[in-house]
Amino acid sequence: SVQPVSLEAVVSTQSTGDSDMEEDETFKSLYVAQILEAKSRIFETMCKETGCTDNAQLRLETLCKSKITKNTLAEWLETVCRIFDAYASPVLSTACTLETEMGRLKSERIEDQKKIIELQEKIIEKKDLEMDNVKKEMKTAVQSEIKSYSSVLKTTCSKALAPRKVQAALKTAAAEEDRSKSLVIYGIEEKKEEKLEETVLDILSHLDEKPRIVSCCRLGRDNVQGEAVTRKPVRVNLSGSDHVRQILQKKRKLRSVEGYTTVYLCPDRTTEQRVTHKNLVDEMKRKRLSEPEKHHFIRNNLVVSVSSGT
Repeated sequence: SVQPVSLEAVVSTQSTGDSDMEEDETFKSLYVAQILEAKSRIFETMCKETGCTDNAQLRLETLCKSKITKNTLAEWLETVCRIFDAYASPVLSTACTLETEMGRLKSERIEDQKKIIELQEKIIEKKDLEMDNVKKEMKTAVQSEIKSYSSVLKTTCSKALAPRKVQAALKTAAAEEDRSKSLVIYGIEEKKEEKLEETVLDILSHLDEKPRIVSCCRLGRDNVQGEAVTRKPVRVNLSGSDHVRQILQKKRKLRSVEGYTTVYLCPDRTTEQRVTHKNLVDEMKRKRLSEPEKHHFIRNNLVVSVSSGT
């Protein structure tokens, strides 16, 4: 005989009842799990009693078998209706409510973002207006100052811009420009019939540089008989200041090149700059003697001292 599944057995796994669902309409995954469990148990019982292997086979012809009594069918129907009415419907209703609420919150968020953007645009517009007012005030003040000093400047500028002073300033600027395209090399051995340009190119090749040499020559007077023999420095003029800068950045590589370990490259400095640099070098040497535990070097026309481990 067929033993109908009881409603209490199907829903016994549910720890929360109708009252709990009514009191707390929050969409919880626990409710969904309970509904699925109840559905599985009722369909499992129905398939077992009707001889079906899966839920899709539960049709009218399988449910109308003679061994399935009217009372059993009523029990199944009651259980299914209870699941839908007391459990599935509230959860679906809650889900719909949540979806509606989420849509409302999303719309409100979009509106809030629009308001924020509008406020930002107004703030930017206000700042631009304030900046324009400040510029106008500054322009007015500058123009006023220019007018007040115009008479004084007219007299002083005529003296300051005398032809000789202008020529001297232009000459100084041109000299500085020329020096930026040249460098000085110390320590090249002097020979009677030397080929300076070839020697300089060989030195620069060890620095992976092949610039175009405009000119190169020795600096200073020739050695006089009886005096100590010195190696006069060589000034090298290149086609551009970029080449000079790149070469000076790589000059330390010569320390490891055989035959050129005593060769030293430096910028083409003026007399005043050479005096200043010499004083810095002397100061650095003194610090190396007084503070041997530190590392001393010249940077930005200053002697910098740092700990050896730094």
